[in-house]
Amino acid sequence: MVTYRQVMDTDLAKLTDAAQAWEDMADELQKLETTYQTKVQKISAGMSWRGLSANSAANTATQTRHELDAAQVEARAVADLLRDAHGQFVRLVGLVKGAVKEAQQAGMKVDADGRCTFDYAKATKEEAFAAHHDPDLAETERSWTKRIEQAVQAVDDADYGVKLALRESVKDTDGKGDPHGFNGAAQGDVEVYEGRRATDLGEKLIDGKLSPAELKEMQILMRNNAHSKPFSQTFLSGLGAGDAIKLSDKLVGLSYNRDGTVSNTEYLSVEQGLAHSVATATEVPGTLKERPPGSPQFNAWLNSPDGKFFREWTEGVRKVGFEKYGSKQVPRYGYQSYLTMLQNYDKFDDQYLYTLGDDIIKAEKKQPSGVWDEWTGADPKFVNDPLDTVLGLMSKDPDTATAFLDPEGKGALKNDHLTYLIEQRDWPKQVMNGGYGPPMTMDDTFGKMGFGAALEAAATGHVPGTDYPLGKHTEDQARVMYQAIESLNKAGAAENLDPMLRKPMANILADFTPDLHQTLARDNTLYREHNGLWNENGELRVSVPEEHLVKIMRGVANDPNAFADLYNAQRHYAAGTFAGMPEKVSEHTRVPIQEASSVLGMYDGVRADVLFDDRDKKIQWERDFNNALTSVTSIGPKFVSNNAAAFGSEILYRIIRSESHGIMWDRIKEANLDASVENAKQFTAGQKEVDSMVANWAETRGHAKDSDYTKDLIGIGQTKHAEGRNQALIHLRADY
Repeated sequence: MVTYRQVMDTDLAKLTDAAQAWEDMADELQKLETTYQTKVQKISAGMSWRGLSANSAANTATQTRHELDAAQVEARAVADLLRDAHGQFVRLVGLVKGAVKEAQQAGMKVDADGRCTFDYAKATKEEAFAAHHDPDLAETERSWTKRIEQAVQAVDDADYGVKLALRESVKDTDGKGDPHGFNGAAQGDVEVYEGRRATDLGEKLIDGKLSPAELKEMQILMRNNAHSKPFSQTFLSGLGAGDAIKLSDKLVGLSYNRDGTVSNTEYLSVEQGLAHSVATATEVPGTLKERPPGSPQFNAWLNSPDGKFFREWTEGVRKVGFEKYGSKQVPRYGYQSYLTMLQNYDKFDDQYLYTLGDDIIKAEKKQPSGVWDEWTGADPKFVNDPLDTVLGLMSKDPDTATAFLDPEGKGALKNDHLTYLIEQRDWPKQVMNGGYGPPMTMDDTFGKMGFGAALEAAATGHVPGTDYPLGKHTEDQARVMYQAIESLNKAGAAENLDPMLRKPMANILADFTPDLHQTLARDNTLYREHNGLWNENGELRVSVPEEHLVKIMRGVANDPNAFADLYNAQRHYAAGTFAGMPEKVSEHTRVPIQEASSVLGMYDGVRADVLFDDRDKKIQWERDFNNALTSVTSIGPKFVSNNAAAFGSEILYRIIRSESHGIMWDRIKEANLDASVENAKQFTAGQKEVDSMVANWAETRGHAKDSDYTKDLIGIGQTKHAEGRNQALIHLRADY
């Protein structure tokens, strides 16, 4: 174990001195080989000496010549290993010293063993007093000590790898010459030897023969080489895709309990390291847009020495993707095991994720229906839908998700992935053995979770769950949004949107609020004339058929919280348009009010349809909707538009400040109405929301809420609200 003192005191320059000495030795051996060839071997190879003794001498000379050559290879490899070690140690020791310096700057004193305590001698009286009475001081000291310990541990891990490489490099593995001679196959890369050792340990683990000490050794190797491509490719090439899956299966079994809770963190760390190794080994130069899979540039790289591992590894995974690794009763396929392992890491190369997802789709199309169905008794520790898991990984890199789902990608990126996922794919089911009857199937409760996340990332350009400005998109993002809505409607899945797609679609629609606002306002002829993407004065617009949009909104509304988020985005956007209105009544005031009335009328129509369809739960739905609506207040300032100042201004907050309590009770009353056409026409809470915003806006211009000026403005949008509400219900209900 390398100590803190050794790290701080060791003269690393001696490594380069030693490397030069080994290089000099190799030069001398080269001279010796030349001398031996001309002075000794030449004699045994001449025509003047024949017979058994000549043959014996020739064989001995050849063997000696080989050893002299192998000795040079070995010596130069050792020199390279020492230089490699020097580079690693300089970097890692620098990190230790950097941690010490930062600890000292934070007021710590670092002793000769790397332990940190508060340095009262260098503190002011005020600082010393505060530290003395700080109940968290001990924990602060421990945290700095631990940081230094971790930096020292990294040096120790590297030291282990160097020792391993030096030891292995001098073992005769070339299979020529003397069995115990010099190693003509010696390598000058520490990580290559570490990768080979990791392969050996992985094979032992598969066979159940790994000792506790060897498990610790494997942890060190994985930890020390997480970002090393030579290590990762050597390690995985040694295993091959099939054994990598067997290793992962073994690690999953050793790491988790039956219920999915962690049972052994040591094995889990190796499983995580295995996933990290795949990520590192499959890195491709450039980006997905620069070098998409299938393009001439990508294929040229794939057939180069640098692309050899990627090509062989992906081919290997394809071959074992549908091999069975589970039991006969409950089969588990290679892709399921492979993605169970990959989900332990979340930063994969964009080209690799695209290739992997595309491979699985192509393979799925050749398989019988229900290949990923989850049968009773399946091990819950393993994923059942590898494609959905790949999509979940893509959601962490929005550009990858966009490229994968964009139906009109350029060149090699043009694909039908989104259409396949929504319109064609037979999504996995949960299957229960039926006893004496046929098996019973049901939708997977959490199916499409990865797809929902990827779809949101692809259409918005942001990682789901993060905070970001709304309203600006690239053409490929807008195409994903448009195609998703169209495909969901075509597949008949819009109004009955899958539970795992409701929140993502709400977030997507909220991100396109300016476009949705114009569509639902029903007065913009450009939006009614266009279908899909178009440009207006240099601004990207996307128009969706009104009926299709309303049906998607209805699907989102099956989740009251998601619908509340979407509604909240619309009312904030409407308030933002109010903030930019002039005081003088003209089309510049009438139009925003009429548009907001129509839009929120559409929402009232959707809400009416939800409540009339789900009579038993309608009161709870309405309460959940209102609770979510009143708790979400952060959307307003997010919009990015030409009048961004209005959306972020104080006036917006004054406008959006509605009589929420009274309107909430109005909604509750509406929810209690019997389901009938006439009662549907009583849903006017959205118009009351507009009225409240208009009155608040007028108040910012010095007009009382009960003034004639305000009353005149309030009356402007009421007809538009009724039209919007009724039109939404016409789209949704055949009996309206």
